[in-house]
Amino acid sequence: MRRCIPVLLACLLSLCSFSQKDNQQVSSKIEKVTVFMQGAQVERTAQQSLRAGKYNVVFDEISPRIDKQSIQLKAEGKLTVLSVTHQVNFLKEQQVQDEIKQLEGQKEQWLDKITMEKNMRNVYSQEEKMILANQSIKGDATLKAAELREAADFQRQRLTEIYQKLQENDRNLKKMEIELQKINRQLNELNQKKDLSTSEVIVAVDVKEVTNANFRLTYLVRQSYWFPTYDIRVQDITKPINLQMKANINQQSGEDWKDVKLFLSTGNPNENGTKPTLVPWYLRYYYPSVAKPLVIRGNSGLTGSVNAIGVNSVSGTVRDEQGQPLPGTTVNVKGTSFGTTTDANGNFTLQTLGNATTLVISYVGYNVQEISASPGSYANIALKASANKLEEVVVTGYGTSLDQDRFYDNKNYKKQREETSINTTTSYQPTTTIFEIENPYSVPNDGKLYTVDINNYELNALYEYYSVPKLDANAFLTAKVLDWQELNLLPGEANLFFEGTFLGNSLLDVVNAGDTLNLSLGKDKGVIVKRTLMKEYSSKKFLGSNKTDSRQYEITVRNNKQQPIKIVVEDQFPVSTNKDIEVDKLSYDNAKLDDDTKRITRSLSVDSKKENKLQMGYAVKYPKDKILQLE
Repeated sequence: MRRCIPVLLACLLSLCSFSQKDNQQVSSKIEKVTVFMQGAQVERTAQQSLRAGKYNVVFDEISPRIDKQSIQLKAEGKLTVLSVTHQVNFLKEQQVQDEIKQLEGQKEQWLDKITMEKNMRNVYSQEEKMILANQSIKGDATLKAAELREAADFQRQRLTEIYQKLQENDRNLKKMEIELQKINRQLNELNQKKDLSTSEVIVAVDVKEVTNANFRLTYLVRQSYWFPTYDIRVQDITKPINLQMKANINQQSGEDWKDVKLFLSTGNPNENGTKPTLVPWYLRYYYPSVAKPLVIRGNSGLTGSVNAIGVNSVSGTVRDEQGQPLPGTTVNVKGTSFGTTTDANGNFTLQTLGNATTLVISYVGYNVQEISASPGSYANIALKASANKLEEVVVTGYGTSLDQDRFYDNKNYKKQREETSINTTTSYQPTTTIFEIENPYSVPNDGKLYTVDINNYELNALYEYYSVPKLDANAFLTAKVLDWQELNLLPGEANLFFEGTFLGNSLLDVVNAGDTLNLSLGKDKGVIVKRTLMKEYSSKKFLGSNKTDSRQYEITVRNNKQQPIKIVVEDQFPVSTNKDIEVDKLSYDNAKLDDDTKRITRSLSVDSKKENKLQMGYAVKYPKDKILQLE
């Protein structure tokens, strides 16, 4: 038995030395990141001198949230890649937990010091009260002048020392509280992180001889996205539009992107690329039922409901399984670039373009949910914590990789607009467009939105005002842009600036645009439109069993601007839906009438500081025992 012990020890030492020799750490750096509408592709590069033999090359400090099936490796050198394996490394998480414990110990020490300082302050305050209380001389005691002077000197000296101590005490307390606040902020930052682990890519290699190897490792991370927003600036209606396109980037991949080559792609690797198949369309009778709230089901079962509210946006609240709000949750419109995040109470509001909208709700550590909601609905959403474990998985590699140099070759459909004053190159691919940010850019792993300029255009536009005084007593400035397709714009929110003043937000709706892109630039208080009922020309007459209600309106357009304007004014006549209701005596001077909708349209030119007056009228005959709403 004693002879076996040295043999076993020798075997263990041999295995340990072999396992250490069997792995070789490689330090890699993120060089390129391609951010999609949902997800991002990360490219790392590394150079390493390798010895001959068969062993593992380990790439560490990699995001734990990668799509393992997307891992690709390209190796150059006198070696063969045998396999690629991915595994999670929880050591970093343990390091953070140790840091939390250390900070909590420091917090306790500062709390003890603050308590001691407060106690000392109480001691000095009590001594001050005692001295002040003994200042008066009671009874028939008579002090000599020397004794009185000695008592006064003692009180003055001691009170001075006490006040100095109290002042010093206040300074110490302020410094200690500042240090305590720093520790609390750091603890909050560390405790908010859901997943603190990293991962490793282990590459089994067969090196024929000592070689300097070059590696290129690419993989896809899900917790990242970008969407465009715009700044639309108009100096005055005689000058071109300045359209600035910006990208808003967010990532929580678990790794920082520091000074990387950044690409923004309009593609989405999460979309289904399978072509649709048309199946037979069978007609069946429809039996309507009582309207109920729309029940939303996701990967984890019941997750919420949608109820109708307004008409222009989708709102809602995102909570976890315990009903607690989830601030910072990402809410995107599927297939578009529209997106927002929930506030501190888990609430969100998102403008929509179409009738039916599919929302994609995602939060780190929870299952991604998709819900269908219409404009004007309110959604209550409950996310379920993800049960997926980041377990070890083997991915086929064998030295194959995506050729990024060819993919980002600037010769492929590259077009640089002369109007662009920002260092950005736009590359047109068969199915996507890629914006290359030429300067190195950093996006930390903190879940915040980072904005980068993409393009800046000066666009010639036809300015025209539009007003429907029956609905809104304001004139809206619009701009028509031709050949906008060459700009490669995406739908997104736009900030409006007119004559140096911020006017609010609008939507750049390029999905429903035709040959001309119409931009709504907001209200212009310099153009006043009024619609007034002319009572002297309006009347009600009764004849037999019917009555006739005649209405006459005057529309005044006042231009208070320094230059002439063009404006389109629209109104409408009522449309009869019953044979007993007759609408006649229509008057609409110099206007176009749509026979089906009875909409009237006028195009006017109004000089500076002038006004134009328009009139319209109609008469409605209907049974006198009925009531019609004619306003």
